[in-house]
Amino acid sequence: MDDTNDYDKSTFDTPDNATLYVECIRLIEGDHIRRFENLANKFDLVQYELNDGVSKPLLFYAIEHNNETFVKILLDMEVPLDKKYSIMVPTTDSSEGQLVQKTLNAYEYACELQYNNIVNLIQYQTKLPPYEQRFFRILKYNDIRRCETFIHRLHNEKRENIIAKKGLFYAAQFGSVRLLDYFLTRWKIDINTQQIQDNGYSTTALLTSITYNQNEAAKFLLFRHADPSIKGQYDNALVTALHYHSKNDLLHLLLDKNVDLTARHPDYKKLNLREYCVLTNRVKAKSEIDAYIIRLISQGNYQRLKWLVDHGYTYINVNITSKRNGKQLAKERYYEKIVKLIEDVENIQMKAKIKMNY
Repeated sequence: MDDTNDYDKSTFDTPDNATLYVECIRLIEGDHIRRFENLANKFDLVQYELNDGVSKPLLFYAIEHNNETFVKILLDMEVPLDKKYSIMVPTTDSSEGQLVQKTLNAYEYACELQYNNIVNLIQYQTKLPPYEQRFFRILKYNDIRRCETFIHRLHNEKRENIIAKKGLFYAAQFGSVRLLDYFLTRWKIDINTQQIQDNGYSTTALLTSITYNQNEAAKFLLFRHADPSIKGQYDNALVTALHYHSKNDLLHLLLDKNVDLTARHPDYKKLNLREYCVLTNRVKAKSEIDAYIIRLISQGNYQRLKWLVDHGYTYINVNITSKRNGKQLAKERYYEKIVKLIEDVENIQMKAKIKMNY
Protein backbone atom coordinates (compact mmCIF):
# COMPACT_ATOMS: atom_id res chain seq x y z
CA MET A 1 0.00 0.00 0.00
CA ASP A 2 1.24 3.49 -0.83
CA ASP A 3 2.44 5.30 2.29
CA THR A 4 2.38 8.82 0.85
CA ASN A 5 -0.78 9.64 2.77
CA ASP A 6 0.11 8.07 6.11
CA TYR A 7 -0.50 11.37 7.87
CA ASP A 8 -4.21 10.96 7.10
CA LYS A 9 -4.39 7.73 9.06
CA SER A 10 -4.76 9.39 12.42
CA THR A 11 -7.39 8.34 14.94
CA PHE A 12 -9.04 11.65 14.07
CA ASP A 13 -10.64 12.23 10.67
CA THR A 14 -9.16 15.75 10.49
CA PRO A 15 -5.90 16.06 12.44
CA ASP A 16 -5.31 19.46 14.03
CA ASN A 17 -2.45 21.70 12.96
CA ALA A 18 -0.24 20.73 15.88
CA THR A 19 -0.52 17.05 14.91
CA LEU A 20 0.28 17.82 11.29
CA TYR A 21 3.27 19.92 12.33
CA VAL A 22 4.67 17.07 14.43
CA GLU A 23 4.20 14.82 11.40
CA CYS A 24 6.25 17.30 9.33
CA ILE A 25 9.07 17.05 11.87
CA ARG A 26 8.96 13.25 11.67
CA LEU A 27 9.10 13.32 7.87
CA ILE A 28 12.10 15.66 7.86
CA GLU A 29 13.94 13.50 10.38
CA GLY A 30 13.12 10.41 8.30
CA ASP A 31 14.11 12.12 5.01
CA HIS A 32 10.69 11.41 3.44
CA ILE A 33 10.69 14.19 0.85
CA ARG A 34 7.71 13.13 -1.28
CA ARG A 35 5.48 12.52 1.71
CA PHE A 36 6.51 15.84 3.21
CA GLU A 37 5.58 17.66 -0.02
CA ASN A 38 2.18 15.94 -0.09
CA LEU A 39 1.50 16.98 3.49
CA ALA A 40 2.76 20.56 3.01
CA ASN A 41 0.48 20.95 -0.02
CA LYS A 42 -2.59 20.76 2.25
CA PHE A 43 -1.18 22.15 5.50
CA ASP A 44 0.08 25.75 5.56
CA LEU A 45 3.08 25.17 7.80
CA VAL A 46 4.55 28.61 7.06
CA GLN A 47 1.49 30.37 8.41
CA TYR A 48 1.44 27.98 11.35
CA GLU A 49 5.02 28.92 12.25
CA LEU A 50 4.21 32.62 11.91
CA ASN A 51 1.08 32.39 14.07
CA ASP A 52 1.96 29.76 16.63
CA GLY A 53 5.51 30.78 17.48
CA VAL A 54 6.83 27.20 17.61
CA SER A 55 9.87 26.66 19.82
CA LYS A 56 11.90 24.98 17.07
CA PRO A 57 11.00 25.74 13.44
CA LEU A 58 11.24 23.05 10.76
CA LEU A 59 14.21 24.70 9.12
CA PHE A 60 16.28 24.01 12.23
CA TYR A 61 15.49 20.29 12.02
CA ALA A 62 16.61 20.24 8.39
CA ILE A 63 19.83 22.08 9.31
CA GLU A 64 20.42 19.77 12.26
CA HIS A 65 20.33 16.74 9.94
CA ASN A 66 22.51 18.54 7.35
CA ASN A 67 19.78 17.87 4.77
CA GLU A 68 20.36 20.32 1.93
CA THR A 69 17.35 19.06 -0.06
CA PHE A 70 14.92 19.81 2.74
CA VAL A 71 16.59 23.16 3.39
CA LYS A 72 16.08 24.11 -0.28
CA ILE A 73 12.42 23.04 -0.15
CA LEU A 74 11.76 25.03 3.02
CA LEU A 75 13.54 28.10 1.65
CA ASP A 76 11.48 27.86 -1.56
CA MET A 77 8.37 27.75 0.62
CA GLU A 78 9.45 31.10 2.09
CA VAL A 79 9.63 29.91 5.69
CA PRO A 80 10.46 32.80 8.05
CA LEU A 81 14.21 33.21 8.51
CA ASP A 82 13.99 35.51 11.51
CA LYS A 83 12.81 32.74 13.86
CA LYS A 84 15.29 31.85 16.59
CA TYR A 85 16.11 28.72 18.58
CA SER A 86 18.09 28.34 21.81
CA ILE A 87 20.85 25.71 22.10
CA MET A 88 23.54 24.88 24.64
CA VAL A 89 27.11 25.18 23.36
CA PRO A 90 30.47 24.89 25.14
CA THR A 91 32.26 28.13 25.95
CA THR A 92 35.50 28.75 24.12
CA ASP A 93 37.37 29.98 27.18
CA SER A 94 36.47 27.06 29.43
CA SER A 95 38.64 23.94 29.71
CA GLU A 96 35.96 22.11 31.68
CA GLY A 97 33.50 22.03 28.81
CA GLN A 98 31.09 24.42 30.48
CA LEU A 99 27.87 24.95 28.46
CA VAL A 100 26.21 28.27 27.78
CA GLN A 101 22.87 29.00 26.15
CA LYS A 102 22.82 30.71 22.74
CA THR A 103 19.77 31.96 20.85
CA LEU A 104 20.43 31.67 17.12
CA ASN A 105 18.58 32.23 13.87
CA ALA A 106 18.77 29.66 11.04
CA TYR A 107 21.86 31.20 9.45
CA GLU A 108 23.72 31.41 12.75
CA TYR A 109 22.69 27.85 13.62
CA ALA A 110 24.12 26.53 10.34
CA CYS A 111 27.33 28.49 11.01
CA GLU A 112 27.52 27.06 14.54
CA LEU A 113 27.26 23.51 13.14
CA GLN A 114 29.73 24.42 10.35
CA TYR A 115 27.48 23.20 7.54
CA ASN A 116 28.92 25.54 4.93
CA ASN A 117 26.70 24.51 2.01
CA ILE A 118 23.59 25.22 4.04
CA VAL A 119 25.14 28.49 5.23
CA ASN A 120 25.52 29.53 1.59
CA LEU A 121 21.94 28.54 0.75
CA ILE A 122 20.49 30.60 3.60
CA GLN A 123 22.79 33.54 2.91
CA TYR A 124 21.70 33.59 -0.74
CA GLN A 125 18.03 33.48 0.30
CA THR A 126 18.40 36.43 2.68
CA LYS A 127 19.83 38.59 -0.13
CA LEU A 128 16.85 37.99 -2.44
CA PRO A 129 14.10 40.64 -2.82
CA PRO A 130 10.72 39.87 -1.21
CA TYR A 131 8.78 36.99 -2.77
CA GLU A 132 6.05 39.14 -4.32
CA GLN A 133 8.62 41.44 -5.89
CA ARG A 134 10.36 38.43 -7.47
CA PHE A 135 6.99 37.15 -8.69
CA PHE A 136 6.33 40.54 -10.28
CA ARG A 137 9.62 40.28 -12.18
CA ILE A 138 8.88 36.73 -13.32
CA LEU A 139 5.52 37.82 -14.76
CA LYS A 140 7.24 40.50 -16.84
CA TYR A 141 8.79 37.72 -18.93
CA ASN A 142 5.25 36.76 -20.00
CA ASP A 143 6.36 33.11 -19.76
CA ILE A 144 3.70 30.72 -18.45
CA ARG A 145 6.18 27.91 -17.74
CA ARG A 146 8.37 30.14 -15.59
CA CYS A 147 5.33 31.47 -13.80
CA GLU A 148 4.00 27.98 -13.10
CA THR A 149 7.34 26.77 -11.75
CA PHE A 150 7.74 29.81 -9.52
CA ILE A 151 4.27 29.44 -8.00
CA HIS A 152 4.60 25.70 -7.36
CA ARG A 153 7.76 26.24 -5.33
CA LEU A 154 5.48 27.31 -2.49
CA HIS A 155 4.37 23.65 -2.13
CA ASN A 156 1.04 24.69 -0.63
CA GLU A 157 -2.30 24.79 -2.42
CA LYS A 158 -3.75 27.68 -0.40
CA ARG A 159 -0.71 29.94 -0.73
CA GLU A 160 -0.36 29.10 -4.42
CA ASN A 161 -3.94 30.20 -5.04
CA ILE A 162 -3.39 33.44 -3.13
CA ILE A 163 -0.33 34.34 -5.21
CA ALA A 164 -2.10 33.26 -8.43
CA LYS A 165 -4.92 35.68 -7.61
CA LYS A 166 -2.34 38.47 -7.23
CA GLY A 167 -0.86 37.33 -10.53
CA LEU A 168 -4.22 37.96 -12.24
CA PHE A 169 -4.09 41.61 -11.17
CA TYR A 170 -0.44 41.96 -12.21
CA ALA A 171 -1.31 40.46 -15.61
CA ALA A 172 -4.11 43.02 -15.97
CA GLN A 173 -1.61 45.75 -15.05
CA PHE A 174 0.88 44.52 -17.68
CA GLY A 175 -1.86 44.00 -20.25
CA SER A 176 -0.81 40.39 -20.88
CA VAL A 177 -3.76 38.55 -22.43
CA ARG A 178 -1.69 35.37 -22.32
CA LEU A 179 -1.20 35.52 -18.56
CA LEU A 180 -4.79 36.60 -17.95
CA ASP A 181 -6.01 33.53 -19.81
CA TYR A 182 -3.53 31.36 -17.87
CA PHE A 183 -4.68 32.53 -14.44
CA LEU A 184 -8.38 32.38 -15.34
CA THR A 185 -8.16 28.95 -16.98
CA ARG A 186 -5.45 27.10 -15.07
CA TRP A 187 -6.17 28.49 -11.59
CA LYS A 188 -9.95 28.86 -12.03
CA ILE A 189 -9.87 32.35 -10.51
CA ASP A 190 -13.19 34.20 -10.46
CA ILE A 191 -12.86 36.89 -13.11
CA ASN A 192 -14.78 39.33 -10.89
CA THR A 193 -12.67 38.72 -7.78
CA GLN A 194 -11.82 41.96 -5.99
CA GLN A 195 -8.66 43.22 -4.34
CA ILE A 196 -8.17 46.14 -1.97
CA GLN A 197 -5.69 48.72 -3.24
CA ASP A 198 -3.26 50.77 -1.16
CA ASN A 199 -5.69 53.71 -1.32
CA GLY A 200 -8.42 51.61 0.33
CA TYR A 201 -10.60 51.20 -2.77
CA SER A 202 -11.44 47.77 -4.17
CA THR A 203 -10.64 46.92 -7.77
CA THR A 204 -11.15 44.08 -10.23
CA ALA A 205 -8.89 42.79 -13.01
CA LEU A 206 -11.06 44.72 -15.51
CA LEU A 207 -10.82 47.99 -13.57
CA THR A 208 -7.05 47.44 -13.14
CA SER A 209 -6.50 46.97 -16.88
CA ILE A 210 -8.52 50.14 -17.58
CA THR A 211 -6.57 52.06 -14.92
CA TYR A 212 -3.28 51.15 -16.62
CA ASN A 213 -4.70 51.86 -20.10
CA GLN A 214 -4.36 48.23 -21.18
CA ASN A 215 -7.05 48.38 -23.84
CA GLU A 216 -6.68 44.88 -25.31
CA ALA A 217 -6.56 43.26 -21.88
CA ALA A 218 -9.74 45.09 -20.85
CA LYS A 219 -11.53 43.95 -24.01
CA PHE A 220 -10.35 40.37 -23.45
CA LEU A 221 -11.75 40.41 -19.90
CA LEU A 222 -15.07 41.75 -21.19
CA PHE A 223 -15.22 38.94 -23.76
CA ARG A 224 -14.56 36.53 -20.86
CA HIS A 225 -17.68 38.02 -19.19
CA ALA A 226 -16.07 40.30 -16.63
CA ASP A 227 -18.75 42.38 -14.91
CA PRO A 228 -18.32 46.06 -15.89
CA SER A 229 -20.86 47.20 -13.29
CA ILE A 230 -18.62 46.43 -10.28
CA LYS A 231 -17.60 49.71 -8.69
CA GLY A 232 -14.09 50.84 -7.86
CA GLN A 233 -12.52 54.18 -7.03
CA TYR A 234 -14.26 55.88 -9.97
CA ASP A 235 -17.54 53.94 -9.94
CA ASN A 236 -18.16 51.37 -12.70
CA ALA A 237 -15.93 50.41 -15.64
CA LEU A 238 -17.43 53.04 -17.97
CA VAL A 239 -16.77 55.94 -15.59
CA THR A 240 -13.28 54.55 -14.93
CA ALA A 241 -12.62 54.32 -18.68
CA LEU A 242 -13.74 57.93 -19.17
CA HIS A 243 -11.56 59.08 -16.26
CA TYR A 244 -8.44 57.39 -17.69
CA HIS A 245 -9.13 58.49 -21.29
CA SER A 246 -9.59 54.98 -22.67
CA LYS A 247 -9.90 54.47 -26.40
CA ASN A 248 -13.28 54.71 -28.08
CA ASP A 249 -13.41 51.04 -29.07
CA LEU A 250 -13.37 50.11 -25.38
CA LEU A 251 -16.08 52.69 -24.59
CA HIS A 252 -18.13 51.27 -27.46
CA LEU A 253 -17.80 47.74 -26.07
CA LEU A 254 -18.66 48.83 -22.52
CA LEU A 255 -21.78 50.64 -23.70
CA ASP A 256 -22.85 47.64 -25.77
CA LYS A 257 -22.53 45.58 -22.59
CA ASN A 258 -25.20 47.95 -21.19
CA VAL A 259 -23.02 49.23 -18.39
CA ASP A 260 -24.87 51.85 -16.34
CA LEU A 261 -24.76 55.12 -18.30
CA THR A 262 -26.54 56.91 -15.46
CA ALA A 263 -23.53 56.49 -13.12
CA ARG A 264 -21.65 59.66 -12.21
CA HIS A 265 -18.02 60.54 -11.75
CA PRO A 266 -17.37 60.89 -7.99
CA ASP A 267 -15.64 64.25 -8.54
CA TYR A 268 -18.52 65.61 -10.68
CA LYS A 269 -21.62 64.21 -9.01
CA LYS A 270 -23.93 66.91 -10.39
CA LEU A 271 -23.10 66.04 -14.01
CA ASN A 272 -24.17 62.99 -15.99
CA LEU A 273 -21.49 61.31 -18.08
CA ARG A 274 -22.36 63.18 -21.28
CA GLU A 275 -22.08 66.51 -19.46
CA TYR A 276 -18.83 65.32 -17.86
CA CYS A 277 -17.41 64.63 -21.35
CA VAL A 278 -18.44 68.13 -22.49
CA LEU A 279 -16.89 69.76 -19.42
CA THR A 280 -13.60 67.86 -19.82
CA ASN A 281 -13.51 68.38 -23.60
CA ARG A 282 -13.87 64.65 -24.37
CA VAL A 283 -15.49 65.19 -27.77
CA LYS A 284 -14.95 61.64 -29.09
CA ALA A 285 -16.20 60.08 -25.87
CA LYS A 286 -19.35 62.24 -25.99
CA SER A 287 -19.90 61.18 -29.59
CA GLU A 288 -19.56 57.53 -28.54
CA ILE A 289 -22.26 57.98 -25.89
CA ASP A 290 -24.55 59.65 -28.43
CA ALA A 291 -23.84 56.86 -30.92
CA TYR A 292 -24.91 54.34 -28.29
CA ILE A 293 -28.26 56.13 -27.86
CA ILE A 294 -28.70 56.14 -31.64
CA ARG A 295 -28.04 52.38 -31.73
CA LEU A 296 -30.71 51.84 -29.08
CA ILE A 297 -33.22 53.84 -31.10
CA SER A 298 -32.26 52.05 -34.34
CA GLN A 299 -32.77 48.68 -32.65
CA GLY A 300 -36.09 49.77 -31.16
CA ASN A 301 -34.79 49.07 -27.66
CA TYR A 302 -37.54 50.90 -25.81
CA GLN A 303 -36.95 49.06 -22.53
CA ARG A 304 -33.36 50.23 -22.22
CA LEU A 305 -34.16 53.80 -23.21
CA LYS A 306 -37.03 53.88 -20.70
CA TRP A 307 -34.69 52.55 -18.00
CA LEU A 308 -32.15 55.30 -18.74
CA VAL A 309 -34.84 58.00 -18.57
CA ASP A 310 -36.29 56.59 -15.35
CA HIS A 311 -32.81 56.70 -13.79
CA GLY A 312 -32.12 60.29 -14.77
CA TYR A 313 -30.44 60.16 -18.19
CA THR A 314 -32.52 62.35 -20.49
CA TYR A 315 -30.22 63.00 -23.50
CA ILE A 316 -32.03 60.57 -25.78
CA ASN A 317 -33.06 62.90 -28.61
CA VAL A 318 -29.49 63.20 -29.89
CA ASN A 319 -28.56 64.72 -33.22
CA ILE A 320 -27.62 62.24 -35.94
CA THR A 321 -26.88 64.94 -38.52
CA SER A 322 -27.49 68.69 -38.51
CA LYS A 323 -31.00 68.08 -39.88
CA ARG A 324 -31.91 64.75 -38.31
CA ASN A 325 -32.26 63.60 -34.70
CA GLY A 326 -33.23 60.55 -32.68
CA LYS A 327 -36.92 61.42 -32.65
CA GLN A 328 -37.04 61.55 -36.45
CA LEU A 329 -35.18 58.20 -36.65
CA ALA A 330 -37.75 56.61 -34.33
CA LYS A 331 -40.60 58.01 -36.48
CA GLU A 332 -38.96 56.60 -39.63
CA ARG A 333 -38.76 53.17 -38.00
CA TYR A 334 -42.34 53.46 -36.63
CA TYR A 335 -41.16 53.06 -33.04
CA GLU A 336 -44.15 54.85 -31.52
CA LYS A 337 -43.25 54.09 -27.91
CA ILE A 338 -39.80 55.62 -28.36
CA VAL A 339 -41.28 58.69 -30.08
CA LYS A 340 -43.69 59.17 -27.18
CA LEU A 341 -40.85 58.66 -24.66
CA ILE A 342 -38.78 61.38 -26.32
CA GLU A 343 -41.79 63.71 -26.46
CA ASP A 344 -42.51 63.11 -22.76
CA VAL A 345 -38.91 63.97 -21.88
CA GLU A 346 -39.08 67.13 -24.00
CA ASN A 347 -42.36 68.18 -22.35
CA ILE A 348 -40.87 67.73 -18.87
CA GLN A 349 -37.81 69.75 -19.88
CA MET A 350 -40.01 72.49 -21.38
CA LYS A 351 -42.13 72.73 -18.21
CA ALA A 352 -38.95 72.96 -16.13
CA LYS A 353 -37.66 75.84 -18.27
CA ILE A 354 -40.98 77.72 -18.01
CA LYS A 355 -41.00 77.25 -14.25
CA MET A 356 -37.44 78.58 -14.00
CA ASN A 357 -38.39 81.70 -15.99
CA TYR A 358 -41.05 82.49 -13.41
